[in-house]
Amino acid sequence: MRNVRRDERGAKRLKVYVMFGLKAFINQLSYRSEVWLRLFGNFVAILIQSEIWKSVLGNGQADGIAADQMVTYSIINTLLFSLLLHGVSGKVDESLKSGSIASELVKPLTYPFFLLSNGLGNALYQFVFTVIPSVLLAWFCFGIVPPSSGFHASAFILALGMAVAISFLLGYLISLIAFWLLNHFALNWMMGGLMTIFSGSFLPLWYFPDSLKAIAGMLPFQYLGYFPAAVYLGTIPAAEVPLVFAKGLLWIALLLVIVNRLWRKAIRRLIVQGG
Repeated sequence: MRNVRRDERGAKRLKVYVMFGLKAFINQLSYRSEVWLRLFGNFVAILIQSEIWKSVLGNGQADGIAADQMVTYSIINTLLFSLLLHGVSGKVDESLKSGSIASELVKPLTYPFFLLSNGLGNALYQFVFTVIPSVLLAWFCFGIVPPSSGFHASAFILALGMAVAISFLLGYLISLIAFWLLNHFALNWMMGGLMTIFSGSFLPLWYFPDSLKAIAGMLPFQYLGYFPAAVYLGTIPAAEVPLVFAKGLLWIALLLVIVNRLWRKAIRRLIVQGG
């Protein structure tokens, strides 16, 4: 009986989180005019990067990578950014300043899962209304190189899931530190800079100097850009892909431990501004 009740409670809680995710998705529908701006922004970003790589590589190759592959790399990273969840720190910062964090914490739900469901709802909206149209537009205008193999295509999908998970944990980490600073702007700015450099979203890690490449390989940011695109293109040998995935799982486990500890401490010294 106890197991049955636990299952029922678990199902009810899951339903609640799904509803929060759907609510976030529906709320985004109010900003449908932004879809055109996002599509235009993605198109311009891909166009600029494509022209740069075509000018640099021409009809040749650098480190075995041709211009059409770099165009695909740029497309993947530009659109992947729309799905990442590091922006959850902005929602927490807004809740801290408005004081609504107090009412959110007393709700019969787990706050991190509430943030995750809200972020996934927003990501789903971006996927449907931004990523899919942008992929079709990019395929028509620039061309997209197909996955290196069926194995790499499957690994790419898993890599996308890992990118979303790690981005959420990093954003959540920034949110928890903001409980002490009561402002996440500087932290968010720093995180954005680290992501821009070490994620390889613009410049792939295979073009990095050896020293910088070694540093990037030790950080989790590569999973937010370089790793999914490199897996898709097959520049990471199939034999090495499981090892890189294992490192990513270790980062997820480490970040989970860190945010769980910070969460317990943050609740004890929560100071609400504006409430």
